[in-house]
Amino acid sequence: MPRFILASLALALVLAAAPRAGAAAQPFAGTWRAFATTGGMQCRFDLVMTTTGNYIETAHCGPYATSQRGTYRVFANGTLSRAVTAWSPTQALVVDAGGSHLEPTTRPPGGSYRYTFTNSNTMVWRDLIMGGTLTFRRLA
Repeated sequence: MPRFILASLALALVLAAAPRAGAAAQPFAGTWRAFATTGGMQCRFDLVMTTTGNYIETAHCGPYATSQRGTYRVFANGTLSRAVTAWSPTQALVVDAGGSHLEPTTRPPGGSYRYTFTNSNTMVWRDLIMGGTLTFRRLA
């Protein structure tokens, strides 16, 4: 197991140091972060988008964390849509009068967003279904 971790770390360092030719052709590719307050909790959204149309997003809200991965498509009219293929947690603890049990969670909805780039390292997404706006800043 330690050899796998070292190999993964080495690969991540090589990829991080590689030229960003794909990112120039695809402005979404990279690692992004956004912050928002929802339900009275401060939330951080970490998003990785690839040049091949895949993404992974992790949300940390207060003591809770969720993640999702899937595909995204960019349209000429300035919108982006995401389809979720995997998510976590896949089960939630439900407490009732008889005790507690686990129930499956539902697939997150993905979403449709109007996007704008204020510069090459900042993009703003407006949720077309739920409303609300997130400003993502590029980390890498």
